[in-house]
Amino acid sequence: MFLVKKRIALLVAGIVSVGFCFSQSSVWKVSKGENTLYLAGSIHFLRPSDYPLPLEYETAFEKSDKLILETDLGEMSTPATVKKMMAKAIFTDTTTLQSVLAPETYKLLTEKAEQYSLPMERLKKFKPSMAISILSVGQLQQLGFSPEGVDAYYFSKAKEAGKKIEFLETVDYQISVLFGMGEGYENEFVLYSLKDLENTEKDLLFLVTDWRRGTSDETEKQMKATKEAFPTVYNSLLIERNDNWFTKIESYLTDEPIEFMVVGLAHLYGPDGLLKKLQGKGYTIEQVK
Repeated sequence: MFLVKKRIALLVAGIVSVGFCFSQSSVWKVSKGENTLYLAGSIHFLRPSDYPLPLEYETAFEKSDKLILETDLGEMSTPATVKKMMAKAIFTDTTTLQSVLAPETYKLLTEKAEQYSLPMERLKKFKPSMAISILSVGQLQQLGFSPEGVDAYYFSKAKEAGKKIEFLETVDYQISVLFGMGEGYENEFVLYSLKDLENTEKDLLFLVTDWRRGTSDETEKQMKATKEAFPTVYNSLLIERNDNWFTKIESYLTDEPIEFMVVGLAHLYGPDGLLKKLQGKGYTIEQVK
């Protein structure tokens, strides 16, 4: 998905459930009878050094007939979509960041913005979700990460190969979910996010290790923290979306073409994850090695 905000963003970039054996990759073969779907975890921000991607991703892509992504990444970058995002991301009345945050929280946010040469004058009309997104992206770029993640890589590759591409949800839906975060509890949301930013480098490196190895230790830790701190965010970013996607996933497992589905890593694991839901419905799940 999106503009990464560390733990909260990991929901939409895992928790591991007992019963799965990890070894080499975050790619899974899901099957029932003769129908097959490859389900792969994505990190939405990567560094040049993270390429080439694990071989298992290439294997699944080559064996598939079409690519399935969370949303249309091409549409995400159009001027019309940027306009929609801005409309959702700013306060349209007299409300400002300063007016919805406690003085100490606003001071901390200002200090963090100054670290990235972002004057609060430029951020004051943004909603907390957008302000934190801007800071997060700035921090990730300083660490050498770019939004050319797994999903973006295969979106470009599928287009070049003429492979069919489908999407699990609309761009409008993603925008509404992302920019609704923090509404009604702005101060707590910003404080929590600022605390996360202090550990971004360490936590993200652990997450990338999880992704490459097909494990989920750090993903589990970070998602558990989000669920405990903000259950409503966890519900809207993970549970509701997984539930919405599941019907489509089952339909893919009844047709002849083989799909390669790439979603944020956090959507795969844990009691609310897609792997657990598929296992519960009797599908055969094998980690690609």
